[in-house]
Amino acid sequence: MPRVEVRVILDFMCPWSFIGMRSLQLAKTRFADTLDFAATEFIPFEFDPPGTYPPEGTDWTEYCKSYGEAKAKFLLEEKLPRAFALGSSLGIKFRIDRRIVDTVDVNAALEVAQRHGVAEAFVLDTLSEHFEHLENPNQPKFLRARLEALGVPGTEVDAALTDPDRAYRNAKRTQTARASLRGGVPQFEVRCGSR
Repeated sequence: MPRVEVRVILDFMCPWSFIGMRSLQLAKTRFADTLDFAATEFIPFEFDPPGTYPPEGTDWTEYCKSYGEAKAKFLLEEKLPRAFALGSSLGIKFRIDRRIVDTVDVNAALEVAQRHGVAEAFVLDTLSEHFEHLENPNQPKFLRARLEALGVPGTEVDAALTDPDRAYRNAKRTQTARASLRGGVPQFEVRCGSR
């Protein structure tokens, strides 16, 4: 059975990252009998640097309007409706009333999830909770509960979320990811080979 390795650069604030991950999930299910999928490798990316948004976040519509009238019109009347329609066809119920926040803590939690082999489940759950249920993905209690439910010790989650270097590591990861992007996020790199 051919082995498939997938590496994903994603931004937890990007609706296309959720669409891409749901599509990957469906592909893995569809081809489970013919392909051997390795654990997905994730590189978290943050489009806007920490400090761009207030702690409570920025309304999605207001965020789009901050780009000016022409781009806001494109985003709100073309791009987002297209994303919402595609998401709907994949079972995603996007909500326009979500808020955009920085992703330092959720990205730190993703590092922990990856070390424990539960990153894909963590990513899909977190994207769903944010886009469909309006959860701030940086809330420590939600991150801890989600990772503990996946078998990660709470002490490791707490250590990651209180690490004073997490913002620095997040910035370095984003800088490295930005250098390898061939377009926007998400970026999926797929390698196939024999086992």
